[in-house]
Amino acid sequence: MLTPARSYEEACRTFRWRIPERYNLAFDVCDRQTMAGADGHRTALIVEAADGSVERTTFHVLRLLSNRLANVLAAKGVTEGDRVAVSFGPSVEAAASILAVTRMGAVAVPIPTGLGAEPLARRLAESGAVAAVVTAERAPAVLAARARAPALGAILAAGDAPPGTDELWAAMEHASGSFAPVVTAADAPALLLYPGDGDGKPALHGHRAMPANLPAVELALDFFARPGDVLWSPVEWMSLEGLLWALLPAWHHGVPVVGSAAPFEPEAALGLMARHGVRAAFVPPRELEQLAAAALTRPHPQLRALATGPGPLSGEAGERIERAFAIPANALWGTHTTGALAAENPSLVERRPGSPGRAAPGITVEALDAAGQPLPAGEHGMLAASPRTPGRSLGWPAWVATGQSGWRDLDGYLWPEPPERPQRPTEPPPLRLDAPSSEDRLTPLRRRGE
Repeated sequence: MLTPARSYEEACRTFRWRIPERYNLAFDVCDRQTMAGADGHRTALIVEAADGSVERTTFHVLRLLSNRLANVLAAKGVTEGDRVAVSFGPSVEAAASILAVTRMGAVAVPIPTGLGAEPLARRLAESGAVAAVVTAERAPAVLAARARAPALGAILAAGDAPPGTDELWAAMEHASGSFAPVVTAADAPALLLYPGDGDGKPALHGHRAMPANLPAVELALDFFARPGDVLWSPVEWMSLEGLLWALLPAWHHGVPVVGSAAPFEPEAALGLMARHGVRAAFVPPRELEQLAAAALTRPHPQLRALATGPGPLSGEAGERIERAFAIPANALWGTHTTGALAAENPSLVERRPGSPGRAAPGITVEALDAAGQPLPAGEHGMLAASPRTPGRSLGWPAWVATGQSGWRDLDGYLWPEPPERPQRPTEPPPLRLDAPSSEDRLTPLRRRGE
């Protein structure tokens, strides 16, 4: 979405949002990569198993698998607007599930694989999930949560499925590989995302959230994507950052994504990147500091672009990371209610330690007073994204609070202060999480043929 520029001002001046009224994110990041002359047999996903074996999946295969799963879910009674829980680590099952749910106009509810039984049950209940697609290890906890989640019907488990569930791959085996993506409105619900700390209220995002996060992601990854890019991130895929700052932006650009089924370990991660030619990476601060410490003592791949966030790096950590990788780690900042808002790119603007940079092209961020009005530059208030921010969660009629106080200086740099605890000084209108409202549903319009 961004075009290379020589200055921040030029990047903003030449930027235009290109989000059509009718837009389905699954069609964009998957089907589009197999149509109109595109080579659908390009690699979309590379996953290393814990035993070192490697599975490569093309865009064409992802399309067929997600079509099959969409048909399975439709046969189980899932319709547009229904919530479907998804819980997988980096895997082809995770990719196919997110794509299947969104291509059929339903709403994916990503649940981290490490989430405890109690918060898992709470999310299934309050989201009103009617189906779940999970690992076999998560299936018993999902079954136990049915007492609190009466809407939950079908449970598809990949692997050794326990009684009361259907085995995912067996169910997909006999399903059709054709499914016409629902022509959703850009602001039709697509993802119900929870904050990264596992607590707090969820944010309902529309299909437009995918392209809306692109400007900041592309800026932080130095005008991503470029020829030869391969992306890796250790971030949890079942999160806003994993989906909208890594996986889906890469596929929008036709870039392969590398994942690992093994827990993050810095030395192993360096080897993973080297084996698969990773050139762009988004790594949260804690993991990035560990990665840099390992890279200072052993050979490692040469990255083209490196981004980190949403939390800040210390100045000393930033210097060590730049020594280790010979490039800086560009900050990428936003929240689960706003999406990505700001990013660093030292080729356009100077780096100012403690600030995640300036708002990405097309985005306005201001500090608000207690009445919700923008404050002059330099004055402290609640940082919020403007009502015109397309990456904001649904249900906000005005400025979208980030939950972090701070200020914008005279040069446009943002200075968020990490909250001591989750803050919600401003709330959007209540979202109907148990069932989609009439405004959430879209008259079924499907593309003809496949």
